[in-house]
Amino acid sequence: MPSLATAAPARQDLRRLLSGTRIDRLLLIAGLACIAALWLWLQREVPAGPPMVLIYHGKHLIAEYPIPSEGAPIHVQAKGDIGVSDIVIDTHGVHFESSPCIGKQCILAGTKHHPGDIIACVPNRILVSIRGSGARDDGYDGIVQ
Repeated sequence: MPSLATAAPARQDLRRLLSGTRIDRLLLIAGLACIAALWLWLQREVPAGPPMVLIYHGKHLIAEYPIPSEGAPIHVQAKGDIGVSDIVIDTHGVHFESSPCIGKQCILAGTKHHPGDIIACVPNRILVSIRGSGARDDGYDGIVQ
């Protein structure tokens, strides 16, 4: 355990290392201002639209649908490595209706409706992703019980 006598010089060395000239501080402020301006510009320029459901088999996009605000659900049959997965897109979001996998974890995942959510049937190599600009309401990635 270091004594107080050795901790004080280390603290002074750290202050000397972190101290900069006035130009260093101006460059730091200018860099942060540029980053903030770029972020605001990107937020304004990225088109906002309805959340889109993307369905992949492996690395290949096989279907893309918007989440409907009303009307009949969309049934998609995605052919994977071990069979056909039935995916339903409705006003509540997207979920796997049936899948040929053994564990059925994709079905047990339930309905997803937030941009950034994904459901995967790993044995069948089917991935369902929701893309969009909306933010999650709850602010949590997941809750474990």
